[in-house]
Amino acid sequence: MIYGFSLNYIGTKALYKLKLLDCCYIVYSNNIDHYLNMLLHDQPEFILGLGGYSGGQQNDIKVEAFSKPLNEANYSPKFGNALCSLISWKITQLINQKTLRSKYAYLHIPSTTPLNKIVLTIEEILKESQKI
Repeated sequence: MIYGFSLNYIGTKALYKLKLLDCCYIVYSNNIDHYLNMLLHDQPEFILGLGGYSGGQQNDIKVEAFSKPLNEANYSPKFGNALCSLISWKITQLINQKTLRSKYAYLHIPSTTPLNKIVLTIEEILKESQKI
């Protein structure tokens, strides 16, 4: 099972076009706990968070965590910027406490990349991640 969530507009546009996800969820500040409880109950194998960014390397998706890098994605083994997001911090805490048995990744999606390219790249990342 692969669960995906989005924190912003670009992430939401991509989230609902991904065919490999079993569950899509838009996270707001008032429903974080509900989403975390759903994750704890369902225990998906993978959790994918999507958010936008407007920094450098606008041609590449920034991948943090379980997946492998691809040509269109840069890999970061740490949760650098994703820790700024409360939900990313809470998910990683649950995984570290072993109450959530999922692998987690957060993708920073460049705001200037065409949506169809973003979706194809994320689908490839998800396919590769299932081989790990």
